[in-house]
Amino acid sequence: MVMSERDHQVLAALAAAREKHEELVDLLDFYHDLYELQFEARADLPRPEVRDDLAKRWRLEGGIPQLTFDQLRVEPGTLAGLVLRTSQVLRQYNPTWEFEGQEPSPEELVALAQEIFETWETLTSPGTGEETGEVGADSPIRPTALAVGFALAPYLYNASDTILPELDPGLWVQGYCPVCGGRPNLALLEAKRGARRLFCSRCNSLWSYSRVGCPLCKSKEKQNYYLGEEGVYRLYVCPDCHRYLKTVDLRELHREVYPIVERLLTVGMDLVAQEEGYRA
Repeated sequence: MVMSERDHQVLAALAAAREKHEELVDLLDFYHDLYELQFEARADLPRPEVRDDLAKRWRLEGGIPQLTFDQLRVEPGTLAGLVLRTSQVLRQYNPTWEFEGQEPSPEELVALAQEIFETWETLTSPGTGEETGEVGADSPIRPTALAVGFALAPYLYNASDTILPELDPGLWVQGYCPVCGGRPNLALLEAKRGARRLFCSRCNSLWSYSRVGCPLCKSKEKQNYYLGEEGVYRLYVCPDCHRYLKTVDLRELHREVYPIVERLLTVGMDLVAQEEGYRA
């Protein structure tokens, strides 16, 4: 299992952040171990085929994400092994959790993975409490479902790496991911012009979006925002849909930025927003 240089850099950034943020040690340790597992696994997973130019353009212009579950090529035995290793990490950091009695078959795990893919908004968003959200209409999140959601992530990372570079970014004007359809749970304001890019909560794709309005409900009403530490972090809240979006202003941050790490370092903003009645 050979990790990419970028993945090594993310793990190094997590380790460095651990030294500066004692209050987040448990969270950062958990995600370091989880990401290490996911990054190692993705090196051996298949990558989806990219659609032809006509199909890509048709979907972009129609607001239809590129990826379907079948394209992920999830093989039951491989997924079952990844779910097992993910469950071990979850148990290590949550020793009081009880996984359901009878272990699902590999085929049942694939069916659950498909259900999660087709209904998941931010099931596995770090530190927001959404680990206890919902899969499907009425089912509370169970530890097994959470493990399957985390195990699905490296398939989605590969999909983003493969598909996103092949897309014309100017054709996508939606507030959800052009690759997998996931909601953003972080935004970046670019260093040069302050243009806004959204970061997918599922596959980690980045795409451009207008600075005006709420990408989560498309309201054009002015959003309120609150400044965080040293003006680097902003918390935008929408008065219409009562959702929030954490934002990193790269004009104020003079270091290498890894959105997957910044998403963790801003967990305090999640807690504040949710205490005020907003949701991701």
